[in-house]
Amino acid sequence: MSYSYSDIEALNCRCCGGVLKVKSSLCVCDYCGATNFISDVASKYVNQLNRANKLRQEREFDNAARIYDIILEENGPSSDILWLRTLCEYGIEYVPDPVSDKYIPTLHRINDESILSYHSYIDALSLADKAEKESLQKEAEYINTIQNEYLHIAENEAPYDVFICYKETDEDTGEKTEDVVLAEQLYNDLTGRGFKVFFAKETLKTKLSIDYEPYIFAALKSSKAMVIIGTKSEYFLSVWVKNEWGRFLKLMQNDENKQMFFACDDPDELPRAFATKQAQLLGEDNALKNIADNVERFLKEKKGRSPETTDSELEILYNRALSYVRSRNEFSAGPYIERLIERFPEYAPGYWLRMLNTYKANDQILIRMPLNIYSNPDYQKAVSLAVGDLKQEYIEIAALCKKNLAEQEEFDKILEEKSIEYVTNFRKTKLGQKKKEIMDNISRNATTVDIYNNKIRLTFGIGFPVLIVGVFLFLILWVDPFNSIYYRTDSGLMATLVSLPLLLGGSIVLLSYNKVIDILTAITVLLLLIIPAATDAYPVLLRFLAISTPIVIYLTTSRIDYLNKYKKRRRMASSEIESGLVELKKLTGDVCEEFQVLASKLVKQYKEEKNIISIIEIRDDDFIKAQKNFNNMFETAKNKYMKYVYVSEDLVSDVYKKNESELGISAMVLSVIPLLGLLSFILAVTDIARDKYRESKHILAITAIGIDTLQVIIPLGIFFAVLRG
Repeated sequence: MSYSYSDIEALNCRCCGGVLKVKSSLCVCDYCGATNFISDVASKYVNQLNRANKLRQEREFDNAARIYDIILEENGPSSDILWLRTLCEYGIEYVPDPVSDKYIPTLHRINDESILSYHSYIDALSLADKAEKESLQKEAEYINTIQNEYLHIAENEAPYDVFICYKETDEDTGEKTEDVVLAEQLYNDLTGRGFKVFFAKETLKTKLSIDYEPYIFAALKSSKAMVIIGTKSEYFLSVWVKNEWGRFLKLMQNDENKQMFFACDDPDELPRAFATKQAQLLGEDNALKNIADNVERFLKEKKGRSPETTDSELEILYNRALSYVRSRNEFSAGPYIERLIERFPEYAPGYWLRMLNTYKANDQILIRMPLNIYSNPDYQKAVSLAVGDLKQEYIEIAALCKKNLAEQEEFDKILEEKSIEYVTNFRKTKLGQKKKEIMDNISRNATTVDIYNNKIRLTFGIGFPVLIVGVFLFLILWVDPFNSIYYRTDSGLMATLVSLPLLLGGSIVLLSYNKVIDILTAITVLLLLIIPAATDAYPVLLRFLAISTPIVIYLTTSRIDYLNKYKKRRRMASSEIESGLVELKKLTGDVCEEFQVLASKLVKQYKEEKNIISIIEIRDDDFIKAQKNFNNMFETAKNKYMKYVYVSEDLVSDVYKKNESELGISAMVLSVIPLLGLLSFILAVTDIARDKYRESKHILAITAIGIDTLQVIIPLGIFFAVLRG
């Protein structure tokens, strides 16, 4: 049966419970933004997974874990199910952050083993592809950070003698339960006898609810006795009550000095886990006093049998260092390891711990890592100092690591061959052909942008100077302050005849982007200059309109796409380039994902064929290089072609545009110096016209053109007014 992601569109998000739109193995939830990675197994167990996820969100971690275990047993390991199983072990609930609205993991079950070394997490990593692995590692590191913070808080808590477990609020009525009153009476009795008692109502009243877990963990771990009070059978199975006694039961399995005590109305209603335990009936007289007496008797007996009250310095240092190494907290482990070696230089486990800390591993992880630890100085020192079974254990672990390394090297060769084959044949693949089509389309549109961009630059660079020279020449000849052209000849007529070719030529070139506007502007300029010359009607007004009309029309129409065919076609081609880059970015992701899936399948296939459990890493140089090259496909194209997108923008992105060019600065400086206006004008126009891809701002160049124009118009206007006055 072929697998389709559309089969599992009803799968719920592991964080918020929203329905996922599953289209690939990595799926981002539309509701909370969480990344969900989904294996083929999910398509077969949609209902079970949704049920387990709901239980986990409701903090029914043990019930959820049972469902995940069944799926794993029936289908074998998969990265997504193993990760969900890991979340149950550490009591992970996802809650919305009030600031970012993102769902963040919250721990409800701390234990001494770091999530980074938990076997289900390690197995999930080994089966995950690159993208899934990055997501897993990022989230696990975050959880590990919180766990270390909680462990630090728990370490500083004074040990408890008794933990009272009870139901605080009735879920049906919302009222405080009778159990609260009974628990408080027992708390007062036991504390009056000198015992340190964990009673949530009193112990946690100064704590925020999100900070309860480290204090609960510390109390569960240190308490020798737990008293569970339940006036109703359902109270024993409520989420938080079950969470507490369930964890204490697990601690009892490894510590014979811990004991549970029960108080209930009907022993037959106790959970099956308590079937062999003796319970105190709450209906009997002095029930709570009897429980307190039993607890006191038990604690005193255990205290009397305790052989020692403190550990030796070596044990303290070793156990503290070991706990940090197991949780893969190398920064905290380091000082204890160094102190252990300094105080006990002949103690082999100290050097072994330092080696583990160097590799950021514990014993369970080390035996699966591909390493040659024979040359490690700490290993050599540990082996030289160890004796008997310990020495043999170290040697066997080193041999396993060497075997793992040989398997890794064999896999590297397989991956190298497949990577070279994939890269060699990439152009012939569907994705390779798609990439070629996208790049060809981008290249064609880049040529189109260049063609019309050059037309825009050339028409401005030629037409605008010719038009301005025509305007200046017309003004000078019109004013004719010394009557130097022809005595008693109309200076306006002479100015018209001499400057008309420049005015018309400049206008035609400058406005060549729209033939209709071009023709109408030329006719208008011609009429406005001929009418006053022939009839002497409104000579000043009409001639002023004649020389200003082309500039006004250029400024009002050049930026409007449907009037400026050059900019319209440039913008259309530029838009195609932008769309092509977006498509290429998506394709790059697809290529990298396909390439990574290939490598992940090779890992899985290799491990199944060899029947190995060691950690096989995707670390071949050719694979990494090819992966990097595929990742750079979009960036390379973006760096080359993004300028074609920016060039069509009226306001160039601040990310791309640069400061003023040297020509613009020079034009601005020269524009304020008398008699250098013409040179400044030439530099300013050149600065704007030669900037092919809008890499400069040109504010100074445009300002210089304005200053140069005013330097001519204002003096001539004043001189003209004086003469005519």
